[in-house]
Amino acid sequence: MVAGAPRARSLSPDEFFEAVPVALAPRLPVLLRAFEAARGSGRLLKFDFGHPETHFELWHHARSARLEIGLHFEGPAELNTAALEHFRPRMLEVKRRLPRAELEPWLHGWARLYETVPADDLSDRLLTGSAARLAEYITALQPIVEEFWERR
Repeated sequence: MVAGAPRARSLSPDEFFEAVPVALAPRLPVLLRAFEAARGSGRLLKFDFGHPETHFELWHHARSARLEIGLHFEGPAELNTAALEHFRPRMLEVKRRLPRAELEPWLHGWARLYETVPADDLSDRLLTGSAARLAEYITALQPIVEEFWERR
């Protein structure tokens, strides 16, 4: 820590996840501020734009002290496979804006495009950084998600 730098304030999971939508909205273009936010069980928050089965997510993995930031495809297996096939050829474009993003099939026939960041503690500093990173994900990926839904 730099001498004189303010210490990060620890937040409870409720404080952290309640503050994320407030911190996120002003970082998004005006047309992307009309998201729906839904708190999952535990340390999970989902954001969607009318299709909850394709949502952006913040998920704190407390045991591994990581915060996952990404886009999840959690609909029927056919939809998730189609989403993977839609995003695969665009990964060079995605990686230019989100260099640490990884696309992979996941549990229950789901898929995700995500990265993780260190998260030893849910702090105000992590809140600021994760809201900014989530805004980058939404800004970069939501147009591709919209294109996916238009082709369905």
